[in-house]
Amino acid sequence: MLDLSWVELFFVGVLALIIIGPKDLPEFFQMFGRFIRKMKKTYADLQGGMNQLTKEVNIVSGKAQPGDESWRAFLPEDIRNLPADFRPGSMSAEQHAERKAKIDNARRQAEEAKPKTEIQKESGHE
Repeated sequence: MLDLSWVELFFVGVLALIIIGPKDLPEFFQMFGRFIRKMKKTYADLQGGMNQLTKEVNIVSGKAQPGDESWRAFLPEDIRNLPADFRPGSMSAEQHAERKAKIDNARRQAEEAKPKTEIQKESGHE
């Protein structure tokens, strides 16, 4: 705690009893307890904010750990699937739509080709 022995704590308690008085002592301890709870909550909020700030700085600087990118799950799917070299304003809306259609078409073709490849491997024809 504060590195106080039992004798020192007893002395502080007797001193508080003399200064504050026996009638107001319970109210003082309640007020002190509320103050300690408030300080713990403030400290926890500050620590959480610093942890969040550290994660954000790591993400921006490219030093993010695998678990630091959970925020991506909250992005719309169109934004989540942007290419790594994407620059805003580099293509018009029509070009984006055309690119997305090509990507969807390629994915569809890959899914269709996948079963054929697996069938050929099972039969021994490659």
